Amino acid sequence: MKNPQPKPTEERVTSFDYPIQHTIKLSKNIDPLPARFDEVITNRKSQRTFSGINLQQLSNILWYTAKVKQTFVQENGYILTHRGTPSAGARHPIDILIINQTLLNSNLPHCYNPFEHTLNRLDLSAQLVVNFIEHINAIVNTSNATIIWFIAHPERTEAKYENPESLIWRDTGALINAIQLTCTAVNVNCCPLGTLGEPYISDFFAYSGLFGVGGVAIG
Repeated sequence: MKNPQPKPTEERVTSFDYPIQHTIKLSKNIDPLPARFDEVITNRKSQRTFSGINLQQLSNILWYTAKVKQTFVQENGYILTHRGTPSAGARHPIDILIINQTLLNSNLPHCYNPFEHTLNRLDLSAQLVVNFIEHINAIVNTSNATIIWFIAHPERTEAKYENPESLIWRDTGALINAIQLTCTAVNVNCCPLGTLGEPYISDFFAYSGLFGVGGVAIG
């Protein structure tokens, strides 16, 4: 794999519009983290049993790890963002899907909007979603879990860097680690799952260039 290098001139990025059916506004009254950082680092470990969480808990986890805290608009119109996790060139090419039928009153995935702190139900094939969940459950039983899955938008990083592949994977790892640490801090079990979610994620968004880069189950 070649080393990534900044491009002499950054390219424009075309926005992607998700097929949104319904929006859930998450609470912006965020609970302070109850654990000290040394306790979090010491106690962090993957847990493969899960119980239900509520919307406030999910809101807290997404706020600390993925919510946009600051923005800066480049000359080419791309919005650089500062969030709880690092990203190469502040590109943040990873979007987040949430699946929890009980919590969200739908088996369809909800896409997290890190600017507005909302969950947006997507108009996707119900059968494709069932196939994806069955694929995950063949690895870990997630019947009581909330599934958090990561979708790569490679063009966001490709616009700035030559050979950007390793940067996208590093961004994914940083997000997984941040979610694990935050879950530990709020006493919620978390387990990274040993699959990228392909070809299911690509099938969700056919012909778009988006693809799955892994995910976690929490609860």
